[in-house]
Amino acid sequence: MAQVPTRELIFQALADKLGAHRARADIDKRDLPARVLWSGEDGQVERDQYGAVSVTTGASLIAQHPADADSDKWDAQGNAILAQVIADATAADRTLGGLAEDLTYTATAILYPDTGSSIITVGVDLAVRWTHPVGNPFTEVPD
Repeated sequence: MAQVPTRELIFQALADKLGAHRARADIDKRDLPARVLWSGEDGQVERDQYGAVSVTTGASLIAQHPADADSDKWDAQGNAILAQVIADATAADRTLGGLAEDLTYTATAILYPDTGSSIITVGVDLAVRWTHPVGNPFTEVPD
């Protein structure tokens, strides 16, 4: 058995669930649509009376899509992309296979193409609530 940081297992499970690359900044326009997941900070850490540490870890998902040729459709397109990302993240198995207690989204943004661009970018901040024993933020996995 190997000890793997539970946090890493959570981000891998989340990336798999969302079909996202991990912390990749070099998405080529030809690869669109694409999603990239960036791990965030542990924003809320609490120790309970039973020797467990409860952690809320942030994550940011960026989804990029080719923009519709008709700019009048960008708002509807952006909202549809946003809704799909939220559904994909939170509709099923918010425990990520038992690694987490819950998963929710905390903020969103839609960025429309600038002059000369043809990409709509949707950002969704996520919060993953998980617990580990004091001093042991690892999970044992088979080698």
